[in-house]
Formats: sequence, C-alpha cells, structure tokens
Amino acid sequence: MRPDVARQALIATHGGLSFEWCAVICNMAPMALYRLLCAVGHQSLVSVLTRGGLSLPIYVLADEKHSRCLTDKVYLPTIVHGRVLWHLGYSASKSAVALTESYGAFQRAALQQEPSYQVRGALTDGFDSTTKSMRTLFPRARLGLCLRHALNKLPDKLIGVSASVRQGLRSKFHALLHRCRQRNSLRVVALGQRLRRFVDHLTATVGEEHGERVRHWFQEKKAGWYAVLADPQMPAMSTVLDQAHNAIDRKLFAMKGFHHPGGSQAAFLTGLAHLYNLIPYQRRALNAGTCGVEGEGGRLPTSDWMLNLQILTSGGYQCTPEPPHH
Repeated sequence: MRPDVARQALIATHGGLSFEWCAVICNMAPMALYRLLCAVGHQSLVSVLTRGGLSLPIYVLADEKHSRCLTDKVYLPTIVHGRVLWHLGYSASKSAVALTESYGAFQRAALQQEPSYQVRGALTDGFDSTTKSMRTLFPRARLGLCLRHALNKLPDKLIGVSASVRQGLRSKFHALLHRCRQRNSLRVVALGQRLRRFVDHLTATVGEEHGERVRHWFQEKKAGWYAVLADPQMPAMSTVLDQAHNAIDRKLFAMKGFHHPGGSQAAFLTGLAHLYNLIPYQRRALNAGTCGVEGEGGRLPTSDWMLNLQILTSGGYQCTPEPPHH
C-alpha cells in the first residue's frame, strides 16, 4: 500500500476504528492492515524503545487486562513506565505460571540490552498471579499495591451500609492516604498510626463487624501500601496503565473478527503498542504534538511519526548518546 494510505489507516486504527471501516475510508483490504500491524509487531517493544533513547525502567506498573478473543477469555499482561508501554503480552490463562512466562519475555529482552538489569520496584493491583510472577522474575524488587485500587475496594467491604456513609468513609480514607504521601519523612509510621485510628473511627460509625472486616483487610494489604510510601520513586497509582488498557481494549473490541485462534495475537498486540508509544497526542492533550516516547525523554530520528515507526521497527537505527556539554 502507498505510505499515505498506510498512515491514514494506522491513525484510524489507533483511533479505534475496525478494519472494515478502515477499508472503507482508506480503500484498502482489511487483511492488509492486519498484516501490516503484525509485521511491525515482530520487533519487540524493548528494542524499539531503547533505540529511541529511553533507558530501561527501574520502577514499573504491572497488570493484566481481561479481554476476549472471539468467545474465549484471554489476558493481556502489561508493563508500563510513565506514558510508555514496555510489554504487552497475550495469554489464554491467568495462572502465575502463564503470567510469569509472558512477563519473562520483557525480562529476557531487557537483559539482552543490559545484562545487569534489575527492577527495583513494581506496582500491582494485588492480583495474586501478577504478584507471584513479579516475585519470581524480580526477587529483589519492592512490590507495592495501587492506592487507587484501595480506595475503590473500601466501599465493597462495608456491606449493607448506606451509600452516603460509605462515600464519607471513602473520602476520609482518601484524605488519610493523601496526607501520608505529602509527608517528607516517616511516611510508613504515619500510615500505620492513621490506619489504626481510621479503623477505630469506622468501628464507632458502622459497628464492630464492619470494623473487624476492614481491620483484617488492612492487615493483608498494608505491606504493599508501606512499600509505596517507603520509596519516593515508587509509582503510587496505576491510572496510566488503566488508561492504556482501556485504549487497547477498545481497539480489540472493534477488531475482534480478526482474533482467530491461528492468528499472530502477540505480534498484533505489539504492533498496537508501537502505535500507542509513537503516534503523537491530539492537540487538546497535555503533551499535544508529542508521543509517549518523547514525553518520557526519548529522542526520535525524525519529526514524522510514520517514518519513526518504520525506522525504529526496521532494526537499523540506534539512538546515539548526547555529546557532553563542555
């Protein structure tokens, strides 16, 4: 296909249009676009991003998106740092073994770039298989739990309590976490004290049964919250990862007719991830006119995202370090 047709089709794909609509708009075969994405996706995300001048991430967000391939439930293990997708996998199982195998592809690619590479911290939403896989692959990493997920889970622990009371307690819990994050020192100690006082207040407000349930929940999760507050460089919330998952899931839903069992699902998803990393944000976005790689400090070979996609996924470009300023 002509480069200008491919450009329009990839932008439409990135915007969430199905292959069928891309075929109508761009006058091309839908399967040609599918094959183009798969061809781009044969280059690993780690290789492309390091060619663009990005350093391997020391702190990461890790999560698995539940999606569907036709009628089968599938999982998309994902690793994000900042506004960049470093890994987007595909698994038919949510077991720890399957997720470890998927996340292991990121680790192997990273070790090829830097043999001494280690992750210092990983933030998850507490899903057991993801946590186990991170512990297996990065045994020395600090594992944290997303604070936003904690806020969203608290109302579920207050069964039978009115919505207004639950919302009030959630707001109080939000203020508690916010104040602890604003502290410059002793943040873990402050969180432990405030959690105990919060449970006492909750017990007095809604009863002993609810207070005991929340106390047990705090005991299970507080180690992950402590890990977030103990290291200022640790990400605290997985909002960026959730946004990436929602964007990818919209595309998968629109293109579900091409997710056949014999297809190259991993290559297809990697191609979508390259688009997510390299297509510039729209003019109303916070970083309008720049892409995720540039937003994270990377340096691209040209100002044209289509050329950057071709160059970086061809394997023939390596970003050179900046000369010293002296």
